[in-house]
Amino acid sequence: MAAKKSETKKLLRSLEASGFYSDAEKDGCLYATLVRSPAPAGKIKSITAPDLPEDYNLYTSKDLPGAKSITANKGITKIFGYGNVSYTGEPVGIIFGPDEAMVHSLLDTVNITFDVENLESALHNVINNQEEASNMKEFIEQINEMPSLDTVIDKSHVEENTSVVVASREIKYGLYKRASLAQADTKLFEKADFTSTDTWKERLLTPKWQETEGAFAYTEGEKIHVFAPTRWTGFTQKSVAAALNIDEAAVYIHKTKSAGIYPSGLARTTQLAVQVAAAAWLSKKPVKLILSQYEQENFMVPGVITDITYRSALNKEGRLIALKINIDIDIGCSNPFAQEITDRIAIAAASYYKPENLYIHAQAHTSKNPPTSISMQIIESQAFFAIENEIQKLSNLSKIFPDELRLLNTESLKAFPFNIATGDIQGVIQRALKNSDFNRKYASFHMEAIDRAEKDSKPFFALPLRGIGVATAYIPSGYYGQTSFSNDAKLEVTLNTDEKLEIHAIKPSEVIQDIWKTTAAEIVQIPKQNIQINSDFPYDQIPEEPEDSYCSISIMNELVKKCCNDIQKKRFHQPLPLTAKRSAVMTSKTKWDREKFSGTPYYTTSFITTVVEVELDTYTYNEKIKGIWVTVDCGELFDEAAAMRTIKLEIQQELTMLVKGKTVPCDAINISFIQSNNRSGQVGGLIHNSLPAAFSSALSLALTTQLTEIPCTEDLLFKLIRDRTNEKIKGATE
Repeated sequence: MAAKKSETKKLLRSLEASGFYSDAEKDGCLYATLVRSPAPAGKIKSITAPDLPEDYNLYTSKDLPGAKSITANKGITKIFGYGNVSYTGEPVGIIFGPDEAMVHSLLDTVNITFDVENLESALHNVINNQEEASNMKEFIEQINEMPSLDTVIDKSHVEENTSVVVASREIKYGLYKRASLAQADTKLFEKADFTSTDTWKERLLTPKWQETEGAFAYTEGEKIHVFAPTRWTGFTQKSVAAALNIDEAAVYIHKTKSAGIYPSGLARTTQLAVQVAAAAWLSKKPVKLILSQYEQENFMVPGVITDITYRSALNKEGRLIALKINIDIDIGCSNPFAQEITDRIAIAAASYYKPENLYIHAQAHTSKNPPTSISMQIIESQAFFAIENEIQKLSNLSKIFPDELRLLNTESLKAFPFNIATGDIQGVIQRALKNSDFNRKYASFHMEAIDRAEKDSKPFFALPLRGIGVATAYIPSGYYGQTSFSNDAKLEVTLNTDEKLEIHAIKPSEVIQDIWKTTAAEIVQIPKQNIQINSDFPYDQIPEEPEDSYCSISIMNELVKKCCNDIQKKRFHQPLPLTAKRSAVMTSKTKWDREKFSGTPYYTTSFITTVVEVELDTYTYNEKIKGIWVTVDCGELFDEAAAMRTIKLEIQQELTMLVKGKTVPCDAINISFIQSNNRSGQVGGLIHNSLPAAFSSALSLALTTQLTEIPCTEDLLFKLIRDRTNEKIKGATE
């Protein structure tokens, strides 16, 4: 019996994140770097490094003993590039050795040869025919008839794959559903009192102080151990086993902590882990790879690149007559989650507003940029940045206060495609505005800005420019329209013979662990210290879904309650140990109609209003935030102090990403919560969904010109105010 238990224990894998991969050490560790393609396209003929010193190795796709690629959600990612290259910087090999500096210097000695057979053949023919050419003119003509150097890079491949639409979503409501686009546009925008057209861009930068992505691996007999900040352990385990052509039981994935604010990507993290595992397996030496900051910034962007264009129509009463939204999503050369990203950005593009007429066209396409991934926590952030800035712009045009304009457009309309339950919208908005004294400051700054723009054409002023902005947003939990993953949450709870309770699940944050333990202790009536969370799984029973695909405090806490209630009912009637299993299926046909793409798309949401007051120094163009006021309705609040810590931390992290290359200082932060009995929603991500739009709105007011992108730069601010000044001078002369 003891032998059987010992054997079972060997097959267990811990899914608890422990330490950082970069801290993992083994004697004789070799350091690796990736060999990357210098060209955006072309067919690789060979990759060689003939002058490698002893103990230094180069491995490419041809050295892999098993699968050459990994498949996620039907999307194929090459482990090392082979055949046609997809983008500049695509990893085509791995080079490693005992000295890290030497490894990087050896990159210059690697020869990547592209297929130039056509060019060589043509040149050979011209040389052979030189003697037959009657004169120099004929020889030159033959040279000119040779293929272009562009054919060295497989041009057909470039033309075919530069931009291919891989996902799309079209949503029509109101007149857009009954008439053609042109007819609807003509009718709706001609009768509008105010119209606006603008394109909004939010780009997320990774702060330089974070640990970059990478992995560490070593072999132990016929086993391999891989340390990586993966959030998709099961997929990583399968991918390593397939690439090395070994049994999954021999693969041990050690999940390490993710240093990033927002994870860089699921499949790309796995790709790195497989690349390092291959190097360790083939060399039988410990290997560590840490991406450079340049590689992190250029090849591991957390989300997709999105441009969102709004054409808006508003009447003088403040009702949105029409929203026409075009969403362009650049997924890079590939993204296995393109359809889900497209769908969720499309839903968020109108936020919780209900215009009388709505048209949304979202399209995701490939490009020669590096591959992108899905970042569960911030899928919708770019849409919120766009819609909130658009609403603020309409507020400026109509002179209707921002809070009034928002509340006027939340009224339910018949058969509106989306029903977003966002809690106490009015209470959240009004408390944030009251705490920040928003309306008084907004009126004052607005009048001062108009006066400054009309009377003074100089770009420099003695006093700092001031502005205040507000933005609202929600963050969803449990998406019913999930297409990439099944999104089903599972939980198992066991009460053992020693009256100790074990919750079998992937360990969440310490805050959520404490909530689970408190909930369980109250129901089962045992001391809190008798409750443990066990994150060990048999290697063949590791959850197939990424850990944050169903991220919701409410869903998982509900499962804890159900399991504990089941045990409590049986514990005095049946002998211990007792085990209860529960699951939550996130596919609700009654709430979400996938075919019509309408209904209630989320299990629950949390709602936020953020106010930001900024001050801009007119001599240095340095920004300073005078204050940030946040109000949140996240449903039933289990631990207010922990939620407040999460928001404060995210604010500090966000302040490093608003302006390129620096952290914007903030004088004061005020956070409050609206207590409600709604289902608990997540708090993480709310700040990123709202603070950038509030900041850009405040800065736009200070500059008296529209800021349409984040992060901004001092050069951009100078250009905006210079252009506004030039327009003012031009208008005066005309």
